[in-house]
Formats: sequence, structure tokens, C-alpha cells
Amino acid sequence: MRFPIVSAIYQKEMLDLVRDRRTLISMLFVPTLLIPLLFSVGTRLISRMQTKAEEEAKSMAVGVRVSPSLREALEKAQIQIVETDNLKDAVLTKTIAAGVEEISGTPVEVEIYADNSNPTSSAAAARVRVALDDFKDEKVRESLRGSGIPASVLTPFVVKRTNLAGARKMAGMAWGSILGYLLLLMMFTGGMYPIIDMTAGEKERKTIEALLASPATRQEIVLGKNLAAVTAILITAMLTLGSIVYSLKGSNISSKVPEAQEMMRTIPLDVHSVTLIATTLVPLAMFEASLMFAIALFARSYKEGQSYLMPLLIVVVFPALMGGLSGLKMTLLLSVIPIFNASQMIRGILLGDASTANFAIMTAANLVYAAVAFVIATRQFENENVLFRS
Repeated sequence: MRFPIVSAIYQKEMLDLVRDRRTLISMLFVPTLLIPLLFSVGTRLISRMQTKAEEEAKSMAVGVRVSPSLREALEKAQIQIVETDNLKDAVLTKTIAAGVEEISGTPVEVEIYADNSNPTSSAAAARVRVALDDFKDEKVRESLRGSGIPASVLTPFVVKRTNLAGARKMAGMAWGSILGYLLLLMMFTGGMYPIIDMTAGEKERKTIEALLASPATRQEIVLGKNLAAVTAILITAMLTLGSIVYSLKGSNISSKVPEAQEMMRTIPLDVHSVTLIATTLVPLAMFEASLMFAIALFARSYKEGQSYLMPLLIVVVFPALMGGLSGLKMTLLLSVIPIFNASQMIRGILLGDASTANFAIMTAANLVYAAVAFVIATRQFENENVLFRS
């Protein structure tokens, strides 16, 4: 293996990447501009929808068929009420925000009708529930006073829940569910277009013959191209990580829940965590690059290369998404499942409870997968039927 030749091929491929507009869009534009824009628009839209639903819940009437005392309690809570014959139909047709019906019996049952697919109806039902709970507590206190029993009997003890997880661990739980998935997804898309360009694209441009006629061996060519692809993948991953941190830190999606807002704004990324995440991503990037390289070699054109690699996206999305689930515990067996192991490990790193043994097994497994994929890619590149198929 002559590394000066590998370096020359690497530099040539990096220069081609910089010149290719499609590659720059997937590698630079999407992580740095599109992701922050989508987060900004999405969080503002959700915030406006929540505010609108709460305002509509205050202004829209609530249909009732209740006793005068319950009606008075609802009016006291400044809930606009109306009489209607069919509460359920009125809620479903959005004539009223919610419905309240008192059903006689022992004890009396009060049923609240709401359309939970409608945020306005859900918000109105929540207001009604609070008003009815306050009215019920007041009735109980009145009964106790009439019997000469102190109201303190209602609270013989107080239950206090203490969360032993620190702010960093709670933030790691929230971030770990989405960060690994987005990173792995963007790594795939960031490497797909450069790899298609350096395989099917070279066939289409008729430049691969000149490369094959050079003194470089097939293995050196594959290594140089793969190193360029790995560089593109890791640049995409780092830019994605930075844009997600920036977007979520400035997000106001949870502004009405201070605990959730603090959890999202606490960035569980120190030097140690970033180093571990980078160590996790490098073998995976090598594996992805060689695997996509071997597949894209079969394509005769850029468009055909896209059709070959796009189905691979499903193979990436599912394990990456499953790896971020909080109910799964990283085991030695799960540590060897590609894609999934990286997603689960990123979550563990952000939580601060990543196992050293699992990390070592995951890294070793991904390095083995990368080596096997590189051998397959090299053999494919040495096959004339694959390079010059028509």
C-alpha cells in the first residue's frame, strides 16, 4: 500500500466533492441551514397552535346538562356555557368546545365529552376538569365543617416525589432519543451523494478509465475514495450535531414547562462526551462508506446509483430509531448490531452511563464490519464486469 498515491487520490476526490453542487447541498446546506430552519419553523408553529388552542378554549362555549350548583361552579370559573340537546354531536361538529353531563346515581357521575384530536377541545375539557375538581373539594370541605371534622383529615400525609436523576442525565434522556437517530440519518445522506459521484458518476463522465490507467492499484484507489467518503460523512455528522445543538438550545417549544425547557437547553456535551461520540461514529462511517461504495459500483449512471442506495435508507432508519428508545438496555449481544449499537451507545454517552465493555465491543464490531465491507468493495472494484457493465 503506497500512501502517497492514496493521499493523491484522496485529494483528487475531495476536490471533486467541493466542485459538485449536489454533494455540497447534502453535506453542507442541509445540516447548517435546513435543519435550523425546520426546527425554528416547527417550534414556532407548535407554540402558536398551543396558544391558539388555549385562546379558543376560553372563547368557545361548553355545552352542559348539569344541576344548578355545577353550572354555577363552571360559571364561577369563567367558562362560557350553553344548553344543547346532543352534547356528543355538538362536540364532534365543533359547535361547542366540550360537553358536561351529570348522570344521576350513587354517587353522581359527571362525564366530560371532548374530542382529543382537537387541541381546543382538549384544552376546554382540561379547564372544565379543574373547575369541577375545585368544586368537589369545596363540597367536601363544607361537609366536614358541618360535621365538626377538621379539613386536615383529607391530607393525613403528603407524598413528595424526588427525582434522583440530575439535570444532565435528564437532558441526556431527552437528547439521546433524537440525537443518535438524526446523526446516523444525516451521515447516510451526507455520504450517499459523494459515493455515487465517485463511482457511478465517474462511469457516466468516462473518467474512471484514466484513473484505472494510473500507477495506483485497485486497493489504493478504493482506499483513497473511501477516505474521502468518510471525511464527507464525518463533516456532515459534525455539522448536524452543531446545528441540532444550536436549534434546540434556542427553541421555545417547551417554554410553558420550565423543567422541560431547562432539560432541552442543558447540553450534555462536554469534551469527554464529544470524544466518545466521535469514536463511535468513525468506525460506523468507514463501514457505511465501504458498503455504499460496493453497492453504488453496480450503477451505470448517477440516477441509477440513487435508486440503488435509497432503499438502504430504510435499513439505516429503523435500527437508528430503535436504538434511541429508552426502554432498551445495551447488552453484549445488542452491541454487535450495526447502526443500532451506535444509536444506543450515543444515548448511553449522553446519559453518562455508557458501559466500557459495551463500548469496546461495539467499536470492535463496527471496525470488523468496516474491514469486511472494504474487502467486498475492493473485490467489486477489481471486477471488470462490475466496472464496465452495460
